[in-house]
Amino acid sequence: MAGDPNLGMAHEAPPGAWGARALSPGRERGPSIVGTASSGDVAPIRVLICDDHEVLRHGLRAVLLRAPDLAVVGEAAGATEALRLAGQFCPDVTVVGLGGRGAVVEEFVRALTGMGSRVVLLGEPDGGSSLVHALQAGASGYVHTTVTPQRLVDGVRAVAQGETVLDAAATGELLHRLDDAPRNGDGGRSSLGGALTARQMAVSRLVAEGLTNAEIAERLDLSRATVKGHITVALRRLGLRDRTQLAIHVHRTAPVTGEGTAQ
Repeated sequence: MAGDPNLGMAHEAPPGAWGARALSPGRERGPSIVGTASSGDVAPIRVLICDDHEVLRHGLRAVLLRAPDLAVVGEAAGATEALRLAGQFCPDVTVVGLGGRGAVVEEFVRALTGMGSRVVLLGEPDGGSSLVHALQAGASGYVHTTVTPQRLVDGVRAVAQGETVLDAAATGELLHRLDDAPRNGDGGRSSLGGALTARQMAVSRLVAEGLTNAEIAERLDLSRATVKGHITVALRRLGLRDRTQLAIHVHRTAPVTGEGTAQ
């Protein structure tokens, strides 16, 4: 949300304006969503877009609606309107342009997650704390503004399924600003070697590169369930909370070398 210095003072679009609108006129919480490409019996992933740049909202909507399993339920130029639409349409995922200031973004993300919507951040690490604040507040993913359309769609799908998606571009910012990873008794952090098997290390390194479970499964020729199991075990053995901490841990304890050679 570059240019919106205070998300709490969101743009309130006048009636009929494109800046903030529901894409399901006349329906609240209903199963049918105007503008969705979804078909069949499986309910689409409901997505809300929030960014103060109209052109970017246009682009995001066009990209997301190409996926048959995604439905854009609304667009907002600011936080106030986004929260209203979230309460009305209960999105599974909200894509939030990251440009507001840290504490305000944190409050916005916390409000969205409290309403049951997972949050994907879209922006650029700028040396500030907005990204870190938002992740600490409960955001489930971050993708860079230069992300490919398919990567964005995959990220939204993964977040909707409960995964955490971190673009590799975010790693440097996180390494400098997050320091809450558990330490062992001598004040250092556990290394990957000795704590994890070779396969768990390979999976963990790909998590640190920002790959989703589906992408890791394809890279290592594993099932998604197996990948999820490796991540769960790695988190438990290393005493970490989530994929964000796992990515940070990998970068702090060992260079990311790709998929590794484990079998």
